[in-house]
Amino acid sequence: MTEPTATETTPPLSLLSRIIGVITSPKATYARVVAAPRPVGVLFVCALAIGIGITIPQMTEPARQQALGMQVKVMERFGVPVTPEAYQQMEARSRNKVFTALGALQPLIGIPILALVLTSLFWVFFNAILGGTATFKQVLAVTSHSYVITALAVLLTAPVLYYRFEMSMGGPYSLGALVSFLDEGSALARFLRGVSIFSIWAWINVSIGLGVLYRRNSRTISIVLLLLFIVFTYAMTSIFGSFFGGA
Repeated sequence: MTEPTATETTPPLSLLSRIIGVITSPKATYARVVAAPRPVGVLFVCALAIGIGITIPQMTEPARQQALGMQVKVMERFGVPVTPEAYQQMEARSRNKVFTALGALQPLIGIPILALVLTSLFWVFFNAILGGTATFKQVLAVTSHSYVITALAVLLTAPVLYYRFEMSMGGPYSLGALVSFLDEGSALARFLRGVSIFSIWAWINVSIGLGVLYRRNSRTISIVLLLLFIVFTYAMTSIFGSFFGGA
């Protein structure tokens, strides 16, 4: 059964109330969200906040230099030689502030696509495989509201990176800070640098929403999603970790 816990007579929460509620009282908020699914507004706000948050630090000189260095490293890793002429063109593009600012618009396209992909996976698993009856819009509402945590992470990360930019898959709030004694080039250190505490929070948050929607144990859902996240992150840091520091 997937009937929402909130009654149909309960008035829908405002956009601001839903954003705050996902952070402060997720279970009660998701009960209201699935009763009256409204994913578009919160998804737009989150995508816009993420776009602004990731663009501001990239306007600094250290960010430009590190991004340029990573581009060169990636091209060389895949066997594409970087000639002096090509490097000059890449550097000229990296100095274009307008081009950098336009990057703030990318999440407005990318975030909704990712939300639709995740929603499709959740819907197929819980509905087609486990026999749930939630609508696609309800699942999309849960997924969209979980991006509030991601947006919060980006906004809190932006001022840190603006004053001390460092390329890292997990950002300044990664678990890597807890194991600074490890060799930076080790697989474990790379993996922990790729795991942000906000990523863990976000997966737990969406698990709460799915648990409310499908009336299932949120803890079980969290364990499964976090295990999948760990496997995916370990694979990504093993392949691309050297691009973000370390040997």
